[in-house]
Amino acid sequence: MPQLTNYLYLFYSFVFLLNIIHVFWQNAVLYTGIGILAIIMIAISFPRADKVFKILGTVLIAAGTFFYFSSDSGLRDIPDAFAGNISLLFLVSMLPWMNSAVKAGRYNTLLKSLIGNKDRRLSKLYGRSELTMVSLAAFLNLSSATVSQDLLKEKLKNVPTNVRNNFVAMVTLRGYSLALLWSPLEILLATAIFITGANYLAVLPWMIAISIIGILLDSAFARFLFRNESLPEEDTAKNIPMDKKKFFQFIAALALFLGVVVFLGNVIQLDFLFSVTISIFPFAFLWAVVIHRRRSFFHIGWPTWKWNTNRLDNFIVLLVTLSFLTETLTASPYLQYIQDPIIALEGRPILIMFFIQAAFLFITLLGVHPIATMGIFGGISGLLLGAFPPVTLVILLSSCAIATVPSAPYGLIVTITSVALKRNPYQIVLRNLPYTIGLGFVGIGVSLLSMLFY
Repeated sequence: MPQLTNYLYLFYSFVFLLNIIHVFWQNAVLYTGIGILAIIMIAISFPRADKVFKILGTVLIAAGTFFYFSSDSGLRDIPDAFAGNISLLFLVSMLPWMNSAVKAGRYNTLLKSLIGNKDRRLSKLYGRSELTMVSLAAFLNLSSATVSQDLLKEKLKNVPTNVRNNFVAMVTLRGYSLALLWSPLEILLATAIFITGANYLAVLPWMIAISIIGILLDSAFARFLFRNESLPEEDTAKNIPMDKKKFFQFIAALALFLGVVVFLGNVIQLDFLFSVTISIFPFAFLWAVVIHRRRSFFHIGWPTWKWNTNRLDNFIVLLVTLSFLTETLTASPYLQYIQDPIIALEGRPILIMFFIQAAFLFITLLGVHPIATMGIFGGISGLLLGAFPPVTLVILLSSCAIATVPSAPYGLIVTITSVALKRNPYQIVLRNLPYTIGLGFVGIGVSLLSMLFY
């Protein structure tokens, strides 16, 4: 059996290949087949998953089953409900290739120099790390989390485990969300713009303002929280001066990657998530070729990719069961309970704003991706656009949705962090919940301000 599990990457790759085919050939039978294979993936992964993910998967399946029996769905719909998050699993499996390009080009040393300085205080390191994370996440998206977390875990290896875990979970997840606020690649922002028809350039200054306010407030909070924590003196002695040539080379590569994803999304008209996923390997490979690191790229990347893909168990159990919950909830009559309060609050915009924030947070904590909540509000967009100008509504919806990213117990970024730190996702959620609420309030404040201009 252990020998067979070493070749699971072949089976998973076959499922991902079918997912690629489905993107270009929307066939119902093929999609059902992908769902059946997803159920088989759960059966393989469940015994191998960590205990906390087994519990979460069981809860999600139980809740999804309840919503399924409350809906008009038939047996034919069950496999389809499990197929929804295969694209997310595909993305997770591809992330090691981007990290391998970073390691092959020795850019991890460059990133260490960006994050670190001679100041031993964690309160100072936090602000520098968060700015680095924001810069990386704007280009690398989810890859930025794995790169930054690996570097920070190494840098803080001699710091007490609880302090290190809190620091890494806070700075990477919060920095990631602050980048998503204004990134044109972020699906939540793009969906909000699509719902309202607002212009991205009109929204951009307001979203950047929320991001800047978030960075300032979070850095101030971290300065207080970590005021008594510092790195051992020998760790700060290892800091390396920044290689400016390599830094600009890195920025150019990231900008080019951004251009590739934007081209695939806006010109070829591919889905954002799919654009990022299929861009990772060819871009990382060409990057390695240009910097003459092709052999190192494959030497590092191939075994790393196989090892990670063979061990997707936690992600499979979580994401595939989450897909079942989300799809059955959408088909359930209980969805109406979310839409009714908006109709009842018509004419009271401030109360609607707070309700929208609370709805995003509550539904996210239940395990539903905020994009599903965004879809719910999209269903009553006519009513919401009667209460708010389009730009204001984009600011409100996207900021409240993105604020929940660090506190989504079953979200991809939290799951990645949970696995990386070997920590219960709910511990990460509790640590970031005050930030989520605070950033939501900032979003509401900026939304109210924008109403004076539109």
